[in-house]
Amino acid sequence: MAVGREVPVGVSPWTHNVKCGMLVTCLYSMGTGLYQMTVLPSFILLVGGNNFDVGFAEGLQGMTNLISALPAGYVADKWSRKACIRIGCCFTLLSASCIIVAVLFAKPNASLPFAMLCASLGLQGISDGIINGPLVALMDDSCPTGRRSDVETANSMVYALSASVGPLLGLIVFVFSGDSWTLASMQRVIALGIAITLSAMIPACYMDDRYSLGEVSEAVHLQQPLTGGSPQEGERRKKTSCFGLITVPRVRLVMFCIEMILTTGAGMTVKFFPVFFKEEGHIRPVVLQGVFASLQLLTGVNTFVNNRLAKCCGRLQVIICCYVVGISCTSLLGLLKSYYTIPGVMLPIFMMRCTMQWSCGALMGSIIADYTPKASRGRWKALGSVTAMSLSDGELA
Repeated sequence: MAVGREVPVGVSPWTHNVKCGMLVTCLYSMGTGLYQMTVLPSFILLVGGNNFDVGFAEGLQGMTNLISALPAGYVADKWSRKACIRIGCCFTLLSASCIIVAVLFAKPNASLPFAMLCASLGLQGISDGIINGPLVALMDDSCPTGRRSDVETANSMVYALSASVGPLLGLIVFVFSGDSWTLASMQRVIALGIAITLSAMIPACYMDDRYSLGEVSEAVHLQQPLTGGSPQEGERRKKTSCFGLITVPRVRLVMFCIEMILTTGAGMTVKFFPVFFKEEGHIRPVVLQGVFASLQLLTGVNTFVNNRLAKCCGRLQVIICCYVVGISCTSLLGLLKSYYTIPGVMLPIFMMRCTMQWSCGALMGSIIADYTPKASRGRWKALGSVTAMSLSDGELA
């Protein structure tokens, strides 16, 4: 999907807010990558006692994310993105305090630690809802239109590479803890992950609305032509497809609906994968940590490749191909029941599924940002938390 105009010469996309935002991404993904996708589901299962507790806790995080995201996006557009980010940091500190208490007093089938875990995940959902919309919107406001696919790709690669470091650190902890799913080993991994995650609040507080760009970061269809205007520019703004139903201003709505459908389906499975491989596949902790570390590395590489392909073939064409492969792999994971205990079959399919689907986020995010006016960008970025809610809430099904 073309951007519709050339990028102004001399306007760098690597502004103050973009750099700070990428540092937040690096530290946050490194910390959460250490425990959230691999250790936390098993930890909740141990403390809560059953699979419903895992789904309830994760679903609670998604619900609070949704409740806080939309008001935060509106306030960020009308008031200040900087203030919303700092309020979100306060909720992150509260969430960390609750999970530390849960880790310290954790034991099998314990009601108090489980309640603290639920409180922590609920507060984290509020924090994510407040930060993700305003923070990402401020990064988009600080990047010239036409360069967002590069910035989104770089940010996604930073996320993937940093998230791969987390499982590697967890792998080291499990190696020295006997390579078993013991309570003590999981407590160490979660505590280390929380410490790294909290460090992301420092660069987040340095982001400021004063460093955002002006008209060059406006939505593509609202920008003025670079050189006095041209008939082609006006024609681009009037262009439609699907019998006139999809206009340029509606592109972001179409992309959001697509993402909502995909994540609602993914929510049925994604957070249960670690528990599935532990219980059904009998995968050891070190192997699972290694798989998720490799998975994030592959996602980072594929994100870069997708960005290069998109410049030649188009962003939507690349996204569609990746999701076809990812959905096919998800179907195979459900159909190949006789191979559940064979890691050499199930793990490559799982890694292909996640790599292909996760590596499209940068392209989808850049399309939505390119066609969203600055005045409502915080609200539209906050809508991304609706898809995050679907990802978590689906686990209760």
